[in-house]
Amino acid sequence: MLAHQQAALHLQEGTETDSCSPQKLYSGHSQTRRSGRYSSRLPVASARRTRLGTGFATVPRKIDLYFTRNPFRKTVWALISFAAGFYAANTVSLSFGALAINDVVAAAVSVAFCEIVSYFYYSAPRATLKLIFLNAFKMGVTGAFIADAFKLGG
Repeated sequence: MLAHQQAALHLQEGTETDSCSPQKLYSGHSQTRRSGRYSSRLPVASARRTRLGTGFATVPRKIDLYFTRNPFRKTVWALISFAAGFYAANTVSLSFGALAINDVVAAAVSVAFCEIVSYFYYSAPRATLKLIFLNAFKMGVTGAFIADAFKLGG
């Protein structure tokens, strides 16, 4: 029998145990739920600290600590972002160039992406990690398009 069922059974009988009292089992609000012969007190959903919630809440701090402990990591991840941008631009260029469909739309989206990233990066008072990696990705995209232009032009 579960602890809350034992506590409910003892409450109905008029006795209360020390280890299974509802006050010790639940903190916060509760509601009574009747099912069959016994009634049990179940906790109402409230904003409590859980391991999962705490884990998600500490992710930004852990990421900042990851990059501040060793500054070389920021450079490595910026290079990875640059390479991912280079790869993405080559993929876009190859797929739209081979199909010859929506070339103008692909070019407009690429230019708009580069302009928006540049605007946010250079207008921010302090460059955050997201902006640094996004700018590195943008530089990879631009470098890949320039390399493709040289390949096609000459």
